Amino acid sequence: MRFVVILLAKVLPFLFYMGAATTEAFVTQPHRTNRVVVVNYHAAASSSASSSSYNSNNKNRMQRHRRHKILPSFRQSTTTTTLLKASSSPDPPPYPVRVAVMGGGNFGLALASVVARKGVPVQLLVRSESAANYLNTNHTHPRYMSDIKLPTAIRATTDPDTALSDATYIIHAVPCQYSREFLESIKEHIPASTPILSASKGIETSSLGFMNDILKDCLGEERSYAFLSGPSFAREICEGVATAVVIASEDMDLADDLADLLTCDNFRVFTSKDVIGVEIGGAVKNVIALAA
Repeated sequence: MRFVVILLAKVLPFLFYMGAATTEAFVTQPHRTNRVVVVNYHAAASSSASSSSYNSNNKNRMQRHRRHKILPSFRQSTTTTTLLKASSSPDPPPYPVRVAVMGGGNFGLALASVVARKGVPVQLLVRSESAANYLNTNHTHPRYMSDIKLPTAIRATTDPDTALSDATYIIHAVPCQYSREFLESIKEHIPASTPILSASKGIETSSLGFMNDILKDCLGEERSYAFLSGPSFAREICEGVATAVVIASEDMDLADDLADLLTCDNFRVFTSKDVIGVEIGGAVKNVIALAA
């Protein structure tokens, strides 16, 4: 019973806030950009600056960009006290970025489309050679959302080295129950400094661990990780339906950079340091919805 109470205390505020945030981001205040909802930004930034695992070259380029675009808004903030802040950066990054997406299912395709629509090249790592060839030729997936045309900036491959070796960011979109085996099979191709954004949700049945636990077990604890969750559907994302999500990370510099990378006119990203809360929300939100 105590576990259920703790679970609900974590999940319900997350779900309530995301529903309210989606409405506010796209309906009530569509004209506002760089809306700040974190009071102690400089404290969070100084804390995360001590992390050495995030690729320093990319990080420095992004910080210069972020300092120019976002910090003035933080200086103007005086009253907001929530734990989330919204990013609003529809433009592509002003520096070379290459993204790899591990997993060619519905949500992997959706996030690959979000990134590719901003002109960023995306390598999609899939299992089937025939599916990769079909996607590269027809710009649709032969099985998942086959009626949706994908951006031409997405290229599929079955070779982990081709997809991962020089990626600026890697998005993990393999289902939770298959993630450990998959990560063990390709970890030698992932550079030690490359940060990982996990879009997979759930609790591993064999270990009762979240994706944060699985990633650190397989890829080490020195790397920076981030975790995406929120009320979102892959098809709606591909179709351009207004969507809002949260990216949580212990490294807020990484969370901010990923939010800037993914944010566009119809896809808004909020950031948070509450990794456990976001992971629990992602794992049990559908269960709570069905129970309700």
